[in-house]
Amino acid sequence: MSTAKHRTRTLDIVPQLTLASAACSAVIVEFTVPQIVKLSQTSALPIPAAPLQTRLLIQTRALGPQTALTCVQFAAVRELRDALDMALGTSPVNLSLAYGAASVPLIAGKYNLLFADVYRHFKLAPPEAPGEGLRAKLWRQWETKIRPGLLWSYLRDTFSIGGAIALGPVVAKQLNAVIDPGGAGQGRKPGKALQFCSGFLTGCGTGLATQVFHNAALTGGRMAGLGEQPTNMACMRQLFAEHGVKALWLNFPMRVGVIAGWSAILNTLQPFRT
Repeated sequence: MSTAKHRTRTLDIVPQLTLASAACSAVIVEFTVPQIVKLSQTSALPIPAAPLQTRLLIQTRALGPQTALTCVQFAAVRELRDALDMALGTSPVNLSLAYGAASVPLIAGKYNLLFADVYRHFKLAPPEAPGEGLRAKLWRQWETKIRPGLLWSYLRDTFSIGGAIALGPVVAKQLNAVIDPGGAGQGRKPGKALQFCSGFLTGCGTGLATQVFHNAALTGGRMAGLGEQPTNMACMRQLFAEHGVKALWLNFPMRVGVIAGWSAILNTLQPFRT
């Protein structure tokens, strides 16, 4: 595959990529704002409750930057997936691996930006070091939000949404054969409604299956924020020491809302199709 052809093919998918990015960004804002509010209640700057009207106002501030970053994320996933296909041979697994690798730093950046947007909406100064320059701030974000539990963050993104967008079409094909055996036998593809439902169901499954990785990554970020330098295994050990077997599903509902919503959107709009 030539570079020129690859660029042309990527440009051809821009409408779907942009629409998928906007829809996914709206989902992440809607489901994350309540989590930010809840997390703030034990801090020095607790945030008031955020009813629907408040969340819609935050959407108007946050949606544009979130969509732009998500476009970059999805484009990077496509680029890396194609590179893996060329190096290793075409496989659905490459999409999952590419999604995890391209998403970890960008997702951390999107969450940090959304935190700042919420604090600005309520006219509260977001917690940050006074007099901190851009370079120091970026380094702090790496040390406290990305590096701790980096392995768990990669596994979380690779097998949650990464797994759902690889498995979704398989599930849709199998369900299509059951629901419409005649049409499926003649090569009729699953409709958009079935693609959406298959993506949503698959996202629920992969979201629950990777919740422990998500919780370990969050535990690592908290430990780093308190001045520790945790290893990946230290994050996981601390998580189970604090919560036991509940670590497998703790904080499941809100996060799976994001995973299932993104999976349904991505399986329907297919911004990663070849």
